[in-house]
Amino acid sequence: MSSIRFPSDVDELTPELLTRMLSEHANGVEVRDVRVIERSHRGDGLASTADRIGLELDYARGHDGGLPSQMLLKTVLLHKGARFGASAIGMTGSFIRGLGRLPLGSRLRPFVFSGIRAYQKRFPHAPDAMYVNEVRFYRQVRPELSIEAPRSFASIYDEQARTFGVLMEDLRLRSVEFPNATMELSIERMRGLLTTLATLHAAYWESPRFEVDLSWLATPRSGGMYPVFRALGLDLIRNQVDTNPFKAELIAPLGRTVDQLWEALWKCQAMLDSGPRTLLHGDPHVANTYLVPNGPGGLLDWQLTIRGRWAHDVTYIMVTGLSPDARRAHERELLRFYLDQLQSRGVASPPTAADAWETYRRSVAWGLVIGWLITPPENYGEAITSANIARLVSAATDLDTFELLDR
Repeated sequence: MSSIRFPSDVDELTPELLTRMLSEHANGVEVRDVRVIERSHRGDGLASTADRIGLELDYARGHDGGLPSQMLLKTVLLHKGARFGASAIGMTGSFIRGLGRLPLGSRLRPFVFSGIRAYQKRFPHAPDAMYVNEVRFYRQVRPELSIEAPRSFASIYDEQARTFGVLMEDLRLRSVEFPNATMELSIERMRGLLTTLATLHAAYWESPRFEVDLSWLATPRSGGMYPVFRALGLDLIRNQVDTNPFKAELIAPLGRTVDQLWEALWKCQAMLDSGPRTLLHGDPHVANTYLVPNGPGGLLDWQLTIRGRWAHDVTYIMVTGLSPDARRAHERELLRFYLDQLQSRGVASPPTAADAWETYRRSVAWGLVIGWLITPPENYGEAITSANIARLVSAATDLDTFELLDR
């Protein structure tokens, strides 16, 4: 996507490198000096799968290109040799399957995944597919959008070095709020976020571009993270539940094993892979949103952007953003609000209220199984992880999610 090599060491963020990056989008930029003013390391509870580095830039006089002097850099400052690539993930999956065919293989598998978990704690990172996806989003899709989402000033990915960097606005300069599942959004705030999602979804509703320039977008059952989930997902979740007693305790009311939840997930994925298709954020739990003083609220972290069914996004944001009591009291009303927003934005035949309700009920499975059972608590901390799982389990119980998926 770019001829620019991005470093794996923060000390290599030179004015010359940033000048080259920013010049792809703004003419005449010349950075004279760069300073790191803040850093959130991936896996530290503030940054989940990438480093977030606050930068202060000094430009040559008259050569700022209209750009701000303070930006946020999203990257992974970790050499590719220390990261799991596609081949390593594939070989690990094959190895795990091979163990399963050995007489004592089932006893060895937990040790393998404990080793993977220990390594991930030491060198937290995500598969390359997530970084590629976000760079593509900011390069191609973000400029088209009229929604609240961070502005990007440069985004690069180098396939050979497997390095990436996205220079974006520092939202804190706009006094935004960053909610999470330990908090409760007001119904009005939730309507605002649903308005943002409806605007995004309506713009790409059944778009023919999914067969042309947007064909790179993954689906719930192909491309992107799908090979990773299929190769390692079930065993990663088994290990997470086995080694984090709080996760086992939280899902106990469902009365289902991890393997049963995994089987139901793929029934959910088949449904979400059917029409109507649109462009999805893909991971809109409430901590991937932000609230602005006067506006509908925005969406962060576009690493799991896919094309699929609207309910993937809407269900996830509603269930993680509202307390169980507020969700129960307002979920039908909020679904009708979202459908009305779709229609007002040009979707001629949005889903009916009855169809939307049934789809919503089934869609809770993704957020629980992939969204939070697979996510190490180190990424966000145990409190936020527990709060999300508790809200998702409550919704799955209230809505008979897994009973419906069994049919």
